[in-house]
Amino acid sequence: MPISLRETRSRTFHGTKRRIFHLLEEMGTSATDLAVRFSTLHAFARTSDARQDGGVAPRHACRSRRGRSEDRIVWRIENEGFDGTHGFYLTSEGKETTVEYRVEAILSDTDGRLTWRRFEDQFERAIEALFDKLTRVLKR
Repeated sequence: MPISLRETRSRTFHGTKRRIFHLLEEMGTSATDLAVRFSTLHAFARTSDARQDGGVAPRHACRSRRGRSEDRIVWRIENEGFDGTHGFYLTSEGKETTVEYRVEAILSDTDGRLTWRRFEDQFERAIEALFDKLTRVLKR
């Protein structure tokens, strides 16, 4: 019987939503200040589309477009036993911005649970490292 997975990690930063969004969308490119292992976040994604407010762009093309909000960057995960999304959701109040990282998926009985167990610790470490790095970058 399939099970639902919803894991979240969040942290509030001193910085505007716009600046934080742009730092996150550059992650994994040569222009990034966030030197973390972007590949860890996509470790098991066979196909991964960037979605911003419902829009779809090619894999790793996390670029904002005019007229789109800077509320989220979400990737699709389709793997054997694991079907869902993972991404960043931003909310702000003044110059305080909360970044929530979410993994939401339907896991099959065996393959999906084993896949998640194999990557769960890596995801947690990668997100915490990313949040720590983001804190340091925003202090500059």
